[in-house]
Amino acid sequence: MKRILVGVDGSPEAALAAEKAADLAQATGAKLQLVYVVPSRPPPGPAEYVVENERWELVERNYAAALLRQLEIQIRREGVEIDTATASGRVAESLADRAAKEGFDLVVVGHRGRGGVRRALLGSVADRLLQISSRPVLVVR
Repeated sequence: MKRILVGVDGSPEAALAAEKAADLAQATGAKLQLVYVVPSRPPPGPAEYVVENERWELVERNYAAALLRQLEIQIRREGVEIDTATASGRVAESLADRAAKEGFDLVVVGHRGRGGVRRALLGSVADRLLQISSRPVLVVR
């Protein structure tokens, strides 16, 4: 294993997934990439919504940068190279596309453990990623 992609979102489950991925990277000599995906927003309406949408995107990107810096420090392991990136779009699809296009050997994500009704209503990035990824996926609980 040479490269591991880790999807993070600021949740405790994502931090646990990043920790597990760092342990795997250290054991196998793999490189890690932590990725925060800024979720898609509905298309803007009138002009005042365009400004609000741009502000929201800026806030999300600033949050992503701070989160990625914090996680990079938290999961640092001797001998493990860590890279960070921010993407945008549908989360599961963005992670699956990046993993396939950039040749990652494994995708690691956390799972929030929602019940059946909440998962049906809100969806699950981990569940969707398992369905669409052409690369192996490790879901950490």
